Amino acid sequence: MNRTSLLDDGRVLASIIAPTIAKGAIKRRPSVEALAQHHGLDTSALQLLQELRRKYGSEPLLVSVLFRSQVIVLDPNDVEQVLQETPEPFTSASKEKRSALRHFEPNNILIADPEQRAELRPVHEQALATNQRTHPFFERFQTIIDEELQHLIDQQRGGESEFDIDWSEFAMAWSRITIRISLGDSARDDTDLIDTLDDIRQRANWGFMAFTDHKKLDHYQARISEYLERREEGSLVSRLPKDSNLDLGSQVAQWLFAFDAAALATYRALALLAVHPDHQDKAFQEAQQGGPDRQLMRGIFLESLRLWPTTPAILRELTEDYQIGGKLVKKGTGVVIFTPFFHRDGEKLPFADRLEPDQWKNKEIIIEKGLVPFSSGPAICPAHNLVPMVASLVLGGFLKAAKVGLISPQLDPAVLPGTLNNFEVKLRLTKR
Repeated sequence: MNRTSLLDDGRVLASIIAPTIAKGAIKRRPSVEALAQHHGLDTSALQLLQELRRKYGSEPLLVSVLFRSQVIVLDPNDVEQVLQETPEPFTSASKEKRSALRHFEPNNILIADPEQRAELRPVHEQALATNQRTHPFFERFQTIIDEELQHLIDQQRGGESEFDIDWSEFAMAWSRITIRISLGDSARDDTDLIDTLDDIRQRANWGFMAFTDHKKLDHYQARISEYLERREEGSLVSRLPKDSNLDLGSQVAQWLFAFDAAALATYRALALLAVHPDHQDKAFQEAQQGGPDRQLMRGIFLESLRLWPTTPAILRELTEDYQIGGKLVKKGTGVVIFTPFFHRDGEKLPFADRLEPDQWKNKEIIIEKGLVPFSSGPAICPAHNLVPMVASLVLGGFLKAAKVGLISPQLDPAVLPGTLNNFEVKLRLTKR
């Protein structure tokens, strides 16, 4: 197996691992996101991996960083193997993931053993309608989205035909939408729950370097338990099993975490629509037609995830000695799929730096190219249909109300940047 030099180990640490950790794997840090955008850190990471592929070849590459052996996958075929052969021998419960998730979802499916995973997976699939492009609660979710977007627009417009929104305003509306979808209407203004979850997720950014705040974790779990007992009609928790011995609170925590990441992608998708007026016009027409399966808007949302992945690294760990791409890798070795490398690889993808939504028609994965915004295989995100559906409804809600323009930052649609810091994006909406 190809092995990097000590110098290249240091470069991987400095250009890929350190910035990924610094940005906040669980809860984004605005100051570091700004640094990443203004200094092109994501582009530098991509260019380093391209250089290493030219130097060592496209076979799995063994690196040693922070006293840990990791294999970096550089070929889409190996991406497919690793994801298809999860959870055995490629477990998703890597040391890094366990150290982070124990802070706020200690018994979540992502860090469960195979037996626990077998129990938990059907629970997620039932609640999230994993295998259905349209969730059974579509009409209920549409109503929630319409109400919250109308509230946001009325609040910001103040009677004017033109008004601006920034990330914090969008994020508040999104939070209310997704907490109502997940827990029910009574959770809409539960700022205590959201603030507590934010606090423990910020601690989770530090992984094994921070102690779990058990007091806050217990408080969060107690709040979630109230909503689990209430089981409001039309909420995702109403589709969870009754009287279960499973830690359902840890599963719900992951939903809220995943919806947070989807907020970033949806807001960036609005920025993409702003600088692609032809796509915006077509998306507006799609929204006007109604219906749950909005192909173009789903495609633009998925392109947002491709262009600026909210999960920059898919982590696995080998449970036995095993071959990847014909090369033997030892048990306990970590496996890293650095998604921006595949999603923005200009040496392989002619559309790497531009919007190409049509490639996502009726799919959320393009495995032969390594495009896996929701992962793939047996451990594919169980919300891989739900989240694009919700995002497309939100995009449509904005477009039906207003034309969307971009105030800042400037974006060149021909060459989109390697980083788009959502905290700096400001939109201008003009009433239709």
